[in-house]
Amino acid sequence: MTAEARHQTVLVAVDGSAASAAAVRWAAAGAERRHARLHAVHVIESQDSPGRRSLDDISCELDLARRTVPGRVSGWMVGAGIAVDVAVSVVTGDVGARLAREAADAVLVVIGAPDSLHHSALPLALAETCLCPVAMVGPFGEVTQVDVSTHSGTTGASQARR
Repeated sequence: MTAEARHQTVLVAVDGSAASAAAVRWAAAGAERRHARLHAVHVIESQDSPGRRSLDDISCELDLARRTVPGRVSGWMVGAGIAVDVAVSVVTGDVGARLAREAADAVLVVIGAPDSLHHSALPLALAETCLCPVAMVGPFGEVTQVDVSTHSGTTGASQARR
């Protein structure tokens, strides 16, 4: 394993959905092939996100996620027979902005296909802001690369393909 490979990171968004589980398995397999670290990120939407909740609700959700997300991610990886170095982060904020920030040093960003209109713009938003490829995985493991290189004035994924 090269020093460069040891420092590569594949970021995967985790939300507990079937598509998220498939995304973790696909991202972990990609990290294993690259000899990279997997960084699983679960974002709790902040109070200023749509569908505002109280600070108490957010605090309870944050506490629950910190106790359950690491085990869920590990279970998905063990079930798939994949062993990679993994870090799990549970953070608050706007989902797109937090994932883009966490992906600053990633070589690949993987998300589960959104299962609601609330996050339907997330794949394209990440592809426009991340400086690496973005892959979207459906609940049955179907994979789509999100590509914004045909749009004028975009950054992120179009720059990564140059």
